[in-house]
Amino acid sequence: MRIFIALLFDEEKKNIISDILQEVKLISSKGNFTSIGNLHLTLIYIGETSQDELKDIKKKLKEVSVNHFNYLTNKIKYFIKGDNQKIIYLGVEKSDQLLNLYRQVVVKLNDLGHQFHLEKYTPHITLGRKVTTKKYELISSIYCNPLEMSAMKISIMESKRVNDKLVYDEIYSIPLE
Repeated sequence: MRIFIALLFDEEKKNIISDILQEVKLISSKGNFTSIGNLHLTLIYIGETSQDELKDIKKKLKEVSVNHFNYLTNKIKYFIKGDNQKIIYLGVEKSDQLLNLYRQVVVKLNDLGHQFHLEKYTPHITLGRKVTTKKYELISSIYCNPLEMSAMKISIMESKRVNDKLVYDEIYSIPLE
């Protein structure tokens, strides 16, 4: 199974982000856009994982010691992925609490033999992949009121295809203190 570690949002926040996503879609000529049910903030993408590895990951993540906290979104940005295709995302402010959580998750996973890097984290909420448009400056200029999001737990998510649709299912969560 393919897994990743994420922070999830309540339905109200998902709906607000979905409205922003609709504006991005209007400006884009094509792309693979995130469905409302799949919206999340990724901490770490792990990838293919066996059931035994998953048990070890669950056990290790229980050692994370972080108080619950709030964090803020900021503006629409993008990563460039060749051939004028971009990953469009809603940026997230790097707070001390979010970076502490990220670092602890990385350290715990690296204890299991993974090799994640502490310095390469750009917190973001992916809105679309392989997005093409001739108006990237319009996408970047979409105004987004900062959203205050609550991090109450970390979630282990499974990424899978169901009837040709990408679905992210929470398979385990660890509450933050």
